[in-house]
Amino acid sequence: MVDAAAFFIFSIDLEYTLKIKLLYVCNKRALNMKKFFKIFTLGLALIFATDVSAEENTMKVRLTFSNNEVLIKLEENDAVSQLLQMLPAEFNFTDFAGEEKITNFPRSISLENVSGGMIATAGKLFIYAPWKNMGIFYKTHSYLPDRNLIELGEVESGLELLAKQRANFTARMEIVK
Repeated sequence: MVDAAAFFIFSIDLEYTLKIKLLYVCNKRALNMKKFFKIFTLGLALIFATDVSAEENTMKVRLTFSNNEVLIKLEENDAVSQLLQMLPAEFNFTDFAGEEKITNFPRSISLENVSGGMIATAGKLFIYAPWKNMGIFYKTHSYLPDRNLIELGEVESGLELLAKQRANFTARMEIVK
């Protein structure tokens, strides 16, 4: 009589998506429980690992000013969709409270289908709902969620350039292809 044991076969297809196939093999002697749990754990880790294809589809924008460049990875929400429809565009930034750079949108933005609750940490691109303006924190403001802040994205590179910019400045924002 043959008892049950399991083997995992892992393969990666051309689009870098992980496919996990479970092959059920009927032979107790082929695999002891210790090996089974090691393989099972590895399988679970691969299942819950970050999807490479999702990272490739992430939308980014570039903010350029005074020969500087800031790269921002965007969230997926209605406010971001509206922002993308405005780009490319010029924005006039001012420093606010020694922690953030703020600007107005070129045209009004609807906040009907978006929710707030962002934590105001350094690098966050956001909308401040009461003023319907946009900003980027270059210093952490709080460690608690603020319902008035709607997250648009997060700076991937160049945050230190924003922090150094003391005077008001005009920046061009465009979609990165």
